[in-house]
Amino acid sequence: MATIRQLEVFIATAEFRKMSEAAKHLYISQPTISQIISELEKEYQTRLFERGTKELCITPAGSLLQKSAREILEIHRALQQNMKMINSIRPLRVGATMTVGANIIGAITENMNKRYPDIDIHVNVSNTSIIEQLLLHNELDIALVEGIPDNREISAKPALLDRLCIICSKNHPFAGSSCLHAEDLRDQNFILREKGSGTRAIFEAFMKAKNIPYQIKWESSSTPAIIDAVSRNLGLAFLSERCAADKVAAGILCHCPVQDINLERFFYLCHNRSHPMTSQMQDFTEYISSLPEDFH
Repeated sequence: MATIRQLEVFIATAEFRKMSEAAKHLYISQPTISQIISELEKEYQTRLFERGTKELCITPAGSLLQKSAREILEIHRALQQNMKMINSIRPLRVGATMTVGANIIGAITENMNKRYPDIDIHVNVSNTSIIEQLLLHNELDIALVEGIPDNREISAKPALLDRLCIICSKNHPFAGSSCLHAEDLRDQNFILREKGSGTRAIFEAFMKAKNIPYQIKWESSSTPAIIDAVSRNLGLAFLSERCAADKVAAGILCHCPVQDINLERFFYLCHNRSHPMTSQMQDFTEYISSLPEDFH
């Protein structure tokens, strides 16, 4: 079986038609060229060149080998390039909570792919508590989450500003209200995110601090399902403005302006403190830091 080097020598000889020229091109001696051609002819039991007085003349068998040799060398070059790319690709496992996943992680990943084509990003979208566990078990490298993780082993830094809102159907009594107070939410029906959601945790903390009872009619990890239920006047919801913007603009949903509730929060960039800060994690962090706080 011919080696890659033998095939390279053969192709150079076939192209230059002179062993002396092929030797100069490959930076080897002419006797070495002659020896390799002889070895190939012995290997395939056929003459590859007719030796003329001025230049070599390739035989039909030589033409067949030339075509095949070029194909083999191209496959070899492609393999070498692919293996080099594998070694240079930097994998990055990114976690995103549901609101982040539904609204901004797609744009972030798209832009990262353009800016850092050598970073291979894998995204996992789940609620805050699950993302926290994945970080703690080093199943994620970095995450963008709503709410601050409870575990001190996770580093969390504010990254992007998010605005929350209470929404209702256009047919709800709150629709069109210019000013509501927390007390107005007493005993209202709510359609909330599932337990473990950072958004839900913020809502529960606020209602507990104000000592306001409420009714949970739906629980869902699906933001579209929550928005659909609210649009059918089945209850109120507490969500990121990003999630409801299109429906509010279309007049299907309405904001409920509650004066005595802080409706601003941050998405936090998180990683396990024991996880080494890789170059791809650093690039992701710097990219997020370069975004405007209200990035969409």
